[in-house]
Amino acid sequence: AAGGAATQEATQPVARRPLPVRTGQRLLVGLVAPDLAPVFAGVQRVLRPGGKLLFCEHGVAPYAGVRRWQDLLDPLWSRLAGGCHLNRPMTSLIASSGFRLEDVQAAYLPGTPRFAGYNTWGAASPD
Repeated sequence: AAGGAATQEATQPVARRPLPVRTGQRLLVGLVAPDLAPVFAGVQRVLRPGGKLLFCEHGVAPYAGVRRWQDLLDPLWSRLAGGCHLNRPMTSLIASSGFRLEDVQAAYLPGTPRFAGYNTWGAASPD
């Protein structure tokens, strides 16, 4: 793995994954769970001091017209896309879960419908 960081593919949610406590330097986590609190708690459990949560997630758009479509489509989208949500305020959810946001960027991804294409990516460290 690049830079000495181990990569492990896992199918269990991070909150229940049997990973050693305080051993992760960087975790890239899919935030598809219906309740993100256990996911963020699991990330904090696994990250070692100085470790980072890396994220790239689509979420609530900055424009009201697009947000209306996201709100309208989200219930069906969530069922069809395995629990993925269109209208989550990702940076607020991460920050309110005990993380300090770093190097955050956001944009509509080219070639995607606006209701599904607003992405936020960056890193976060436990407070």
